[in-house]
Amino acid sequence: MASTKTYAPVITGLPHTSISSAPINTVVKRNEDPVIRGSRRFWLDGSVILNGTCIKRTADLDSSLPQAAERWSIEELADWWSKGARNPGALFIEDSVDSWSACLPDPLGGALAFSLNKQGKAFVSTSIVEIVHAAETHGIILEKDPLFQVERLMLGNGGLTPASYKGVHSLEPFQYFVLYGNQIFTKNYKIRESLDSASLYDLFTILRSDVQGAVQAIAETNSQQITAHLTGGFDSRLVLSAVLNLELRDRVNIFCSGPEGSTDRIIADGLTRQYGLQRVDGAGLTTAPTTNMSERLMGALFASGGITNTGPFGREISVPVSAMGGGYGEVLRTFFGNRKITDSLGRLDSSLLISSYLPTANTKSTYFSPEAIANVSSLLTKKFDHLSHLYQDASFIGDAFYTHNRNRYHIGQTSLLWSRVGSRFDPLYSVAGFELARRSTQHVRSANLIGHDLLDSLKPDLLSWPFDYDRFSQDLLQLRNRRELRSWPKNNEKISFVKGLTPECEADSTFLSVLRRLNATEPKLTAAQRKAKVEEANGLGVNFWQVVYKETGQELLSSALEQTNGTALQGTVDIEYIRKLSTASSLNKKQLRDLYSLGGIMSWLSFG
Repeated sequence: MASTKTYAPVITGLPHTSISSAPINTVVKRNEDPVIRGSRRFWLDGSVILNGTCIKRTADLDSSLPQAAERWSIEELADWWSKGARNPGALFIEDSVDSWSACLPDPLGGALAFSLNKQGKAFVSTSIVEIVHAAETHGIILEKDPLFQVERLMLGNGGLTPASYKGVHSLEPFQYFVLYGNQIFTKNYKIRESLDSASLYDLFTILRSDVQGAVQAIAETNSQQITAHLTGGFDSRLVLSAVLNLELRDRVNIFCSGPEGSTDRIIADGLTRQYGLQRVDGAGLTTAPTTNMSERLMGALFASGGITNTGPFGREISVPVSAMGGGYGEVLRTFFGNRKITDSLGRLDSSLLISSYLPTANTKSTYFSPEAIANVSSLLTKKFDHLSHLYQDASFIGDAFYTHNRNRYHIGQTSLLWSRVGSRFDPLYSVAGFELARRSTQHVRSANLIGHDLLDSLKPDLLSWPFDYDRFSQDLLQLRNRRELRSWPKNNEKISFVKGLTPECEADSTFLSVLRRLNATEPKLTAAQRKAKVEEANGLGVNFWQVVYKETGQELLSSALEQTNGTALQGTVDIEYIRKLSTASSLNKKQLRDLYSLGGIMSWLSFG
């Protein structure tokens, strides 16, 4: 029997009427029945480790949700969930007697929770697509927000602008939603306060336990295939250290996406031979097979409702795979923290902030309009002012921005999207880890001392094998001694691979239906034409496909311009530059990159 597609729950809140004296709150999750406790119904979106148990679908909640949950207050439910749930995911609750509902994201906010209150009706979901769908059923048509897409172009992700549609808001980390009728209330988890009395050693111990507990729970799940991604980097090796520490190498398959001869592949193969790892030839959570480059470039943007261009294309249904990655490792170290944002007195300086995070703001050749730069600059300054007030430590604000913004809109969102296909886990997810990093100095975060010491406590010899680059930075060497680097033994033994599972897929998607309407042509090349394109790509220093699909990209961009008469990004970019991209017979390296990034965004704004 074919599997059914997984959707996010959505809450619809309506005011009381002459027919019903009580407000109405309804949670709907297509294709999935709730777990019931008394007058309450519970649903899950995403995949979480809940008090040491792997919860991948709503039905899994039944064994972990206490019977007492039927009488707990919403504050008690939120406290239980925030202290027990790890990984991007959210618990939805509907109380049919007291007429309230709630959306409880994971405490670090990896599951983005969106809200809309319009025309006397309220909507909450962890999917912007479901918010839009629910609003449309009530006659409310939402307008796309081009500023979110401009922010993606400037910063690599949204988040300062909370959503890809106007009027939609999102939560910060450590927050949750409660609805009474059409009234939406934002509440705060108390989990950070519960760690106030913990010492740095206590926090490290909890972090270590979180990582071990997550890997153990994932290994014990009933997934047909369990995969851990391995690269030459640090975070994936940190996950591997927990796998080896717990002696789970026979239960966990190792996948490396690097091609033969690449640094990632050389390191993964070396570790495989050294530790007797079991390899798999596929990631498990993979996009639908396609030869259509347009779908590869834009399918995820359409499927996510304009939030991200990474993740499923929208045709993937399900696959019985639990996949682990190194996401959230960046939370333990510095990511943005070394950027200059304060003056000589340690005060936040808006001009330094903008020049550090928005280099396009000071570039005369940029295609962004002054208005767009001013809007994003204002939002960035406002966000950093908020974080400065929240954390009271100027040296931590940049790394707090990573956790509050990029980690959620990129890492967390992608993880959540894949957990509607299979189960995506980030074992390095830890509130204690975040708190440990927050209380550490910038020097400690720059050195990645927390990650180093965590790996050292789990499988210390892994620090002696080569990484993709020297991980013993000058900052780290001031705090820890360098490990003697070992060379890979001479071993040409062939590595065997088990066959990786792939998702069931549908033949069609929203994006492909748009593509058919546009009649965008897929290029077909003769041998001579292919050779010419290779030479052109080499001459420009770009990928082969960027040259081959130039005309297709221009067709899509031209269609998007024609559809909206150039108004989709009006006021945010130089429309004449976009017109040039869509018509020029030759484009340089930067223009080719702009063609595809702007083309995808323009297509979604015009047709998505």
